[in-house]
Order: sequence, then structure tokens, then C-alpha cells
Amino acid sequence: MKEKKHGGRLFMGTCLLVYVILMVLLLYAKGVSTCAYRIELAKSQGYWETVRRYTNPVPLKTIRPFLSLISSFSLYDKIMNQIVGNILIFIPTGIFLPFYHEKQRRPVIFCVTALLLILFVEISQVLSFLGSFDVDDILLNFCGCLIGWLLFSVLYGIVRLFKK
Repeated sequence: MKEKKHGGRLFMGTCLLVYVILMVLLLYAKGVSTCAYRIELAKSQGYWETVRRYTNPVPLKTIRPFLSLISSFSLYDKIMNQIVGNILIFIPTGIFLPFYHEKQRRPVIFCVTALLLILFVEISQVLSFLGSFDVDDILLNFCGCLIGWLLFSVLYGIVRLFKK
């Protein structure tokens, strides 16, 4: 029985490692192409002005145009990438946090941790010029975390039911 439990942990650990690598690539590597431009912009306009330029603190500012064009098939791929992609990428976070840390199974602790993690990603992207800070990304990423947490909670509850 112990061997089976270690096998599950090893599998989840491998999944976590692959997920972290993919997250770093998806969240930071895409910004490498624009980083040089932003550094030049910072030299001419100042670092904090450049950071401000790539910061969106207004909720739904970037989501609203996508939602109004959702019926347009030509923009469907872009809509799916922006909205669904930002949700899907964080679903595993909602699964891994409570799997590895029992305290993360509590909703309030999980929500605070997830928001802090997402804020770290958004702030580090804009400060390193490898992305932007967008409050809409925070909302969508958090929805992904919640979906993952709910999936974990349901599956964990089912497993506990059958173990009794």
C-alpha cells in the first residue's frame, strides 16, 4: 500500500515539475521578443513610465472587447487564447496547492495563496519587461485556480468516501 502511495506522489511530483517548466515558458519566454524594445523605451521614457505603460489596473478593460466580439468567427481563436487560456493555465495550480499542502484545502487560505501567487507572476512580468500587468489576467487566472481547487475538492472527497 505504501508503494502505491509513493507512486502517486512521484507521478504528481513529475507532473508538478513539468507544469512549472511550462508555466515559466508560457508566462515569461513569450516576452523575450519584446524585452529589448521595452528596455530601449525605458531608457528614453524612464523605467517606471514604461512599467506604467504596460499596466492595466482597470477591471474588464481587456476582456470587454473580446466578449463583445465573441460571435465573430475571425476573432474566435484570439478570444479563446486570451480568456480560456488564462483560465486553463492556472487550473493545475488549484490542484497542486491542496494536494501538497493540507492547509490549502481551506477555501480562505487557498484564495489568499492563489491571489498572492498570481500577483507575483503579474508584477514580476511587468517589472522584468517580459510581460504586462493586467488585472483581467488576475481575475481569469484566479478563476482557473478556483476551478482546479473545486476539482481537487470533489475528487478528494470521492476518494475519501471510497476509502471508508
